[in-house]
Amino acid sequence: MCHPIFYYLLQSDQQGIDLKHRLDSMTRDNLTDTVEIPNVGKFSKDEIDYYIQKFFFLKSNGYFSSVDQQTRLSGEIDAGFIEKILANNSQVIFEVTERCNISCEYCCYGKFYNQGDHRVNKDLDIAAAIRLIDYLHAFWNSPMNRSQDREIYINFFGGEPLLGFPFIKAVIDHIKQLPLLHNYFVFSITTNGVLLHNYMDYLQQNDVELWISLDGSEQNNAYRMLHYGKPSFDIIMENVKTIRKKYPAYFKERVNFLATLHNKNSFSEIYRFFKTRFDKIPLIGPLNATGIKESEKKNFWKTYSNLNQSLHESEDYSLIEKDMFLSLPTVQDVIVFLHRYSDFFFNNYRALLFDDIEQIRTPSDTCLPFLEKLFVTASGKILPCEKIAHQFELGSVTADSLELDFEKIADKYNRYFNRIRKQCNQCWNADICAQCLFFIPGIDGDNPRCNGFMTGKDFEKYISSFVDYFENKPWMYPRFLKEVTFE
Repeated sequence: MCHPIFYYLLQSDQQGIDLKHRLDSMTRDNLTDTVEIPNVGKFSKDEIDYYIQKFFFLKSNGYFSSVDQQTRLSGEIDAGFIEKILANNSQVIFEVTERCNISCEYCCYGKFYNQGDHRVNKDLDIAAAIRLIDYLHAFWNSPMNRSQDREIYINFFGGEPLLGFPFIKAVIDHIKQLPLLHNYFVFSITTNGVLLHNYMDYLQQNDVELWISLDGSEQNNAYRMLHYGKPSFDIIMENVKTIRKKYPAYFKERVNFLATLHNKNSFSEIYRFFKTRFDKIPLIGPLNATGIKESEKKNFWKTYSNLNQSLHESEDYSLIEKDMFLSLPTVQDVIVFLHRYSDFFFNNYRALLFDDIEQIRTPSDTCLPFLEKLFVTASGKILPCEKIAHQFELGSVTADSLELDFEKIADKYNRYFNRIRKQCNQCWNADICAQCLFFIPGIDGDNPRCNGFMTGKDFEKYISSFVDYFENKPWMYPRFLKEVTFE
């Protein structure tokens, strides 16, 4: 995927040919402006000279040197490293309660899935949450925190978190009186919206960011039923309309929607519903396809809908692409591709100016512990993320104790890395891997097999898809530069 002259230069150099001598002999006795390179084509002298300079510039800077993949992915973490990460943690998620007032057909704790602890309608202890916040507060205010003037999100999750509103209020009230030297707190809640009428005043007064789960119209939302069999749609819509009327500025700035794609809606239907009803762009996600019970696989795949396929089948695809740009799955894939294959991309100024803690190269694309999130289950288990099975807990917290052993956590991650390191060293997609090791089948055993593994042929097809994207839509690259790379 390069200019023919450049490819000729590369091949000749690899064969040990003296390029300068060969090219001089081609052009020395040629009195015209055009030079023919055998089996390549005819080109102007200026064009040949340009690619010669470009080739030798890249070669002198090590562009064509071989990569020692084994060394590059040999990174391991230690206790001190995790401590630094924790001091720069930017999101804590509390599973307020296991209780829920909706029975979603596709719930990640429902009939399709076999991951997670047995649900017993447990509530997270307020004192345990405050103990953890106070523990983290010392790290956030320590010299190890290099995240100047950045948000720390405190997110309330469920179950349905509004069923545990006293917990939410107690945690917010406690946090608001804590001094932060480097950062500031932002509160967020993911809710099904059924109980919003009871608490919208408090949420607005405390500027809590709302993420309301709704799959579109009443027909689209048919999988989200109340426990006694009544649809939840009308109640949620009434609450949403009320909050929009009562607090229009808050609704515009702080209220968002989450929609799950399945066989009773489509990408286009979801988009049109929220755009026309509320002038909002929803965040649309697919059903979680990991941890499916063997006995439920047939029913699950009947319910499942492919995100990219549904998007590209949309009649109003161009409008959706323009409006939803950054949240589209295809665009997210391109963003990852551009970021991973650019040596001049930095997530933030800290990464530009300092040796960033994210630069360590470990097998897979697994988030290092607490780099992105810290999740606490209703039973007090501490995990790196709300999406992974509870068997991968890293610690625990109660009203009386907090267990977070950095040495043990580092050992656990390094064991996982060692189990997949050989596969990663042989994978052509290692540079832009998107695989979390906690979703690799068998990672907690002796023979894990990564479903994201790519051979050379697989990788060629993968890379060519991005080349095709920009060849067919050249106007998109400037938009990426403006809205993504330099955001």
